Amino acid sequence: MSAATDDEGRDAAAGWAGFYDWLAPEYDGWAVRVGWSANLAAAALLAPLGLAPRRVLDLGAGTGQTARMLGASYPAADLTLVDVSPAMIEEARRAFPSAEHVVADAADFLRDAPGEWDLIVVVGVLELVPDMFEVLERAATRLAPGGHLLASHEPILPGPTVQAHEVSVVRGGHRVQRFERAEVARRAATYGLRQVATGDVVAFHREGDGSDAVDELVVWTRDA
Repeated sequence: MSAATDDEGRDAAAGWAGFYDWLAPEYDGWAVRVGWSANLAAAALLAPLGLAPRRVLDLGAGTGQTARMLGASYPAADLTLVDVSPAMIEEARRAFPSAEHVVADAADFLRDAPGEWDLIVVVGVLELVPDMFEVLERAATRLAPGGHLLASHEPILPGPTVQAHEVSVVRGGHRVQRFERAEVARRAATYGLRQVATGDVVAFHREGDGSDAVDELVVWTRDA
């Protein structure tokens, strides 16, 4: 990435951080109100794989909602929770005091932090980051041999809702970016990722127009 692009990425991440700092005290209530269900779908997608990860990384961990699912599914695993919002991480710290908590942009964390993970999970965040493919590519390089990456994204879908558009702008001028499913699959393959499971879920109901936000969830592995 160029220096200019790096600066733009940091600005975008900082903008979302401020938004989620503001939302953090009410986030769990908001999730109930809009019917957030991506974590349940993620658990159902992972369950048949019979994984037993020792180290699990949750990128875009928020208040710890995905971590609750991960802790229930893999109680023996060591959890690392990463989020760009300090206030969201504080909420997660109260819920999961035994986990490691890091305030960082997802791509920066993957670039700078040492180690590998048996399972990396990125739920409800890829459409918000400055460059979702940078996150996927860096996550692929941080998988332990035989490890798995689960990610959700909001694909472009035909129809009358905002999901028909590559980019939409939400409250505060923040950008939501979408890609075709085929493009995500193509890029993932170039990173050495092999798809092992996929499924769609109505992740939540948009408050603005009442439309369904449909996520594609994908599990990849990177063969040793």
